[in-house]
Amino acid sequence: MSGAALSIGAQRVDDLVPQTPAAFLPEGILGIQLGGSWAESKQSPSLHELACQPTPDVTDFDEVCFFRAATASRVAGAEIHDGFIVRKGDHVVLVGTGITIKNADDPLAESVVQSFQAKINSSFQHTGDNVLFVKLPGRHLTADELLGYSKKAPVLLVQLEAKSHELAVLYGYLAPVNAFGSLTAD
Repeated sequence: MSGAALSIGAQRVDDLVPQTPAAFLPEGILGIQLGGSWAESKQSPSLHELACQPTPDVTDFDEVCFFRAATASRVAGAEIHDGFIVRKGDHVVLVGTGITIKNADDPLAESVVQSFQAKINSSFQHTGDNVLFVKLPGRHLTADELLGYSKKAPVLLVQLEAKSHELAVLYGYLAPVNAFGSLTAD
């Protein structure tokens, strides 16, 4: 009987180990992978006019750098015009990109989502103007388990911003994506 209890306990612990970023989105975004070296990531040839600033009042990250994308920089087949990368400690925890679209019905938006569906090793949830790709455990997590999991679980959020004719792609760990999303919410 104790062997069965150990098996169930081991399964519960395994549920709390999220996919690695490389397993979730093998190519990363603009060649930048979550958890990668901050110093090396800032040297990416895709990033131009890098302007960095500390974020002292935010606990989920330490610094954000905004950039203009190099000519012909693409994500999911769509041209990127600008974006940002975010640091916590010495590692990248979030990459965000902006893609110009004609309007809310632009087929480019659907094409980007379909491209990620083919590349990302995860399920997705479509809610309103947002599509979230994430692999969550199959069981209900306690608040403490979810907090720990959210700091290590890679996610990709595609947001349609119809007013600004923008498609935003946020690739990061769940907690920083949530934190950044709340800072930039209309």
